Amino acid sequence: MRGPPVTSRPNVLLITADQFRFDAIAAHGNHHVRTPNLDRLVSQGVTFHRAYAESPVCVPARAGILTGQLPHRNGITSNGTPLTDGTPTVVRELASSGYHTQAIGKMHFTPVRASHGFDRLWLSEEIPEAAEEDEYLIDLLAAGMDHVLEPHGIRHELYYSPQPSQLPAHLHTTAWTGRRTREFLASRVHDSAPFFCWTSFIKPHPPFDPPYPYYLWYDPLDMPDPVRADDELGRLGYHIHNQHRVKWTHPELDVTRIRVLRAYYYACVSHVDAEIGRILDQLDESGLRDNTLVIFTADHGEYLGDHWAFGKRGYHDSAARIPLLLSWPGTIPDDAVSSALAGLTDIAPTVLAATGADPGGLDPDGHDLLPVATGRQESVRDVLLGQYHVGAHALYFAMNPRYKYTYSAADDRECLYQVGSDETTDLTGDGRYEGDLTKLRNALIDRLARDGYHEPLDDDGWRRYPPPGPHPSHDDREARGRGRQYPRWKGPDDLLRSYGGSGLDP
Repeated sequence: MRGPPVTSRPNVLLITADQFRFDAIAAHGNHHVRTPNLDRLVSQGVTFHRAYAESPVCVPARAGILTGQLPHRNGITSNGTPLTDGTPTVVRELASSGYHTQAIGKMHFTPVRASHGFDRLWLSEEIPEAAEEDEYLIDLLAAGMDHVLEPHGIRHELYYSPQPSQLPAHLHTTAWTGRRTREFLASRVHDSAPFFCWTSFIKPHPPFDPPYPYYLWYDPLDMPDPVRADDELGRLGYHIHNQHRVKWTHPELDVTRIRVLRAYYYACVSHVDAEIGRILDQLDESGLRDNTLVIFTADHGEYLGDHWAFGKRGYHDSAARIPLLLSWPGTIPDDAVSSALAGLTDIAPTVLAATGADPGGLDPDGHDLLPVATGRQESVRDVLLGQYHVGAHALYFAMNPRYKYTYSAADDRECLYQVGSDETTDLTGDGRYEGDLTKLRNALIDRLARDGYHEPLDDDGWRRYPPPGPHPSHDDREARGRGRQYPRWKGPDDLLRSYGGSGLDP
């Protein structure tokens, strides 16, 4: 199909998948998972092999994408701190520059319909408060699925238990997000205005609930064992223990169950991959591909038993290292790889540079990655920084091409890992690496001080806090939602009168 004329203002399609590990792509060297469509995207652009979430949890990661700012600057350090509507965002600046802006899937905004610059939001949220606020649930009710109270998987004590979806594949949130994206792309064929579309898949975030036939795709006996060492058990930090409490998962979970969990996780990944393939096909069929910058990334990873841990909220590669793929025919070379340190804060300045949009009120910490993607530069930074939570619960991160440093305020503990290792060996205390640890610590502390963020600092470096209580306050909707049931939805007829029908295939 012939599309709109190619102009100097490209479209941007940002695709994110929640809790998606860097190594959950076959083309990244994992022969256990099937991702032919993401492999195709890898071959059509540049892969950043050292991309990390500056704050490895949902809301802060998304705030970094929207603002391009580090957590200590935008103030979003945990899921309990929402980004204020009206904050300068890359979406708002694109809309001011004439872009049509569309959100599809999980946005995790508070309030749920905060626009942040989007012209339209078609939502499929993880824990919706009401069906009328969630387009996916509206469509699900119209399809006669009002008896399914937890359509994204049963949480409660089954939150980290692998489970087949209660829904057929075509009614699953993953399929809905893909379908809505294809519908949006088809609607743009004859529109001269460029678009920015953020498509955000909930999965493979737990519960790991792939539909048929995906849950049959992987044999647990073929799954890799977790990466961990016995002496790591004594070094599990405060946030790891808290995650186990929230997930009702003991750190010494047997390997057999972990293999099953991984099989279902990969099944969710393959379902997302299939929908991404359909989206890429729609771009081609609509004639939009040549003038569209496609970005694929994730908000964070998932431990999956590595380092005796589950969930995110940590800076091991399992939890913080993310896929970051950029593809733009004719501008970014095919099948390219970069080892430059990159993060989610780089997305906003990269999109602004690609579109020529005025930064307006945006003041990003991230960098434009296009010079690296096109081979004109090798790197954009010497050190990548990050933070999760604040005060006595804070976890800080600094990384250069050789080493990764973390400081946990709750444990008053520093860790140092060699980049590219399995991260089971903490180099802290080994005098050979004291200089490298000191450089990263100082780079992090100096940046916080330079930005006027003195709360975690004292005269001699890190401020020491009294030990925290047994766990952080429940600031996370994920944790709060684990113990509740979805409400009985109102009948679909009442809800659909104002929305005009179902977007689901029969």
